[in-house]
Amino acid sequence: MMLLSALALLAGCNDRGKSDQASVLSAIGGSPKLDSTSVPNQRMSLTSATYAPDIFLVGAAKSDITGPFVQSSTGYNNPGSEMHGLAMRLYSRAFVIEKAGGGRVAIVTADMLHMYQSVKIGVIKKLQADGYGSLFQTENVLISATHDHSAPSNISWYTLFNAFNGVMGFDKVHYAIVVNGITESIKNAYNNEKPARIRVSSGTLANTITNRSSGAYDWNFDKAKFSKNVDDTMTLLRFDGIDGSEIGLLNWFGVHGTSLGITNSRVHGDNKGFAAYEIERLKGGNFVAAFAQGTVGDISPNTPDPSDITKPFLRPNDLDPTLDAMENPIVHGRLQADKALELYGTGGSTISGNIIYRHSHVLWNDKIPVNASYIGQYSMPWDQAASATTCVATVGGGFLAGDVEGAPVAFAKQGDIRNNYVFQNGQWVRQNYNLTNLSGTASFLGVLWPLAQTVLGSNQYQDCDQEKFTLLPVGEVDRFWFPNPQVPFVPVVLPLQVVTVGGVGILAAPFELSTMVGRRLRDRVSATLASVGVSTILVASMANTYAQYLVTREEYSAQHFEGGFTVYGPWASAALQQEFDRITKNLVSGTVGDPGPNPPDLSNQQFIQTWLSQNGVVNDGGNFGSVLTDALANYNRAKDKVSVRFQGAHPRVVQDKKLDGTLGSYYDPDKYTYLEVQQKDPSGRWTRVADDGDPYTSLDWLRTGGDLSPTSEVTITWLIRNAASGTYRIVYNGLAKQFWGIFWTYQKFTGTSREFQVQ
Repeated sequence: MMLLSALALLAGCNDRGKSDQASVLSAIGGSPKLDSTSVPNQRMSLTSATYAPDIFLVGAAKSDITGPFVQSSTGYNNPGSEMHGLAMRLYSRAFVIEKAGGGRVAIVTADMLHMYQSVKIGVIKKLQADGYGSLFQTENVLISATHDHSAPSNISWYTLFNAFNGVMGFDKVHYAIVVNGITESIKNAYNNEKPARIRVSSGTLANTITNRSSGAYDWNFDKAKFSKNVDDTMTLLRFDGIDGSEIGLLNWFGVHGTSLGITNSRVHGDNKGFAAYEIERLKGGNFVAAFAQGTVGDISPNTPDPSDITKPFLRPNDLDPTLDAMENPIVHGRLQADKALELYGTGGSTISGNIIYRHSHVLWNDKIPVNASYIGQYSMPWDQAASATTCVATVGGGFLAGDVEGAPVAFAKQGDIRNNYVFQNGQWVRQNYNLTNLSGTASFLGVLWPLAQTVLGSNQYQDCDQEKFTLLPVGEVDRFWFPNPQVPFVPVVLPLQVVTVGGVGILAAPFELSTMVGRRLRDRVSATLASVGVSTILVASMANTYAQYLVTREEYSAQHFEGGFTVYGPWASAALQQEFDRITKNLVSGTVGDPGPNPPDLSNQQFIQTWLSQNGVVNDGGNFGSVLTDALANYNRAKDKVSVRFQGAHPRVVQDKKLDGTLGSYYDPDKYTYLEVQQKDPSGRWTRVADDGDPYTSLDWLRTGGDLSPTSEVTITWLIRNAASGTYRIVYNGLAKQFWGIFWTYQKFTGTSREFQVQ
């Protein structure tokens, strides 16, 4: 009902749009819209006098960025765990917003686990190579990840994210797919630009998210100022062409992409991916719906166990056993989709003004001095706030407690592994945690730690880290990493970006920011930005690179999972306020400010690659497409599950051929799908009703006969949920790569199930 009610409100101001468009086109002598073949330097020149203050040029587009979904790392960085299937495709969704004669910005939301620095650098390089370098640079491109824990990884240039993973190493094919896809979405969005209005609205999405680290949140001195320990506000931008067309929507709402748990091994867009899919399905055409991240660090879509909130949170299928696990992101995503449609339907306030942006790289590893004014009352009794700095990046023992979402570690209770401060003889004294306190299977850490501590020199970081029990100095440990000592474990030159679109300001940070960090950051810069008419301030996490978590000083002292991964120490949140305050003041004053040092381009230093990245698919074998386990004859249309098993081929072959430009010899690259659910019409023709992008279908791949065997199987599953009665079948579309001793050949094939009835 909520969706239907929202859809009733979607009508735009068509009469006004037609008159506006007529006057604009008269002024410029035609439409500024370009087709996909347009060259950027052929684009019509526009001046600021062309448009009214509330008219922008807006274009939107989305591109597929689905990377290798078998024999790649899962989104939980769980050593040994691999993806082996596909449940939903992943996309980059881009909006290019321009003020004629003024600024231009590209805002991109990508269905990814993290937004790696490698990706941002790669996209900027490709935009330059493709002739868009004069339009888009590092400073005016904002790319953020949805933090999808059901997305594959292995595309960072930094050791921590590639070595400590389900599959070790860098995957050049996956990297190219993501960089190419994001770049294409930006280029197409630019070439789709048209005169448009932008409206902003906000609303509360109550009772849908939970603070997964409430114990740490409760340490905050200012918690009483807020009625909730979550920020459940969704803020949405609606884009409408003045010709009456609907372009899309872009919203920010903070919640982890953990609707699917650590045992999931299928690529999926999770809750934000489904929300975008659902709105784009309802709206049709080229409408683009992007669901960006807000303050996500301590926010879960899942439900605390009522018997003990420290136990793993419960997902929808835990609460309702009739649900399939693949329906968890549908349940959570639909809540976001419904709210977005509601806000979209209300219209909101029209934005006017210019587009301004500022960007600065900051060397966080360099012990940035933090002015006491950014610390204020938020310090602990044992702190020396007058000499506060950021710290060399380290990972603390607090992460060993895991989290309630399913982190692959759980060696202690949250908050147990921390250094304590006690008041003795008139002064505060730090008492360092001892890993020998761990018991059970974790006790081996206590045995090995003295040697590891000596090798890593962890003690030298302890004074700066304070409550954090320092385990791994990721900011400097690369000197011990013999396979490639030139590549750091984590990025230490980090981007901070401020973008204003009229009265809307976006603060883009690379961290997973906690709820209270976001609140304090907005409060810090609100007065500065208000002086240029910015009244709505959005905090975008996971933007332009990834730099782990960032929590408040008090939350850091608690040393829960998020505090253990706040790598730059107890004053990182104060430093974030300080740096954003500097950048926003530069923006307001019209000064450029310090751009900071450029991060290194490590593209030629990825010496450790995944096996498939290094060698590719070697050989497929078997009777491709043959049905090994067929469908049943009849299924219940209300709620049933179809499963068909085929003799298969490695799915990566299709991705390799699409990347090298030769997939067109076998399939239409723009329309290819691994699977189809087809329905027979009254005339006997088969029509596709679902494909591999549908949230109710999935494909699982399994190597058979051992690791060196060429044979594999593919199982296609369709969750039937109130489908139309009729005759159906399942189709598998494959491409096999066969090795003949000195050369390879490729074989296109199709497998088809028996016909079955849904009734």
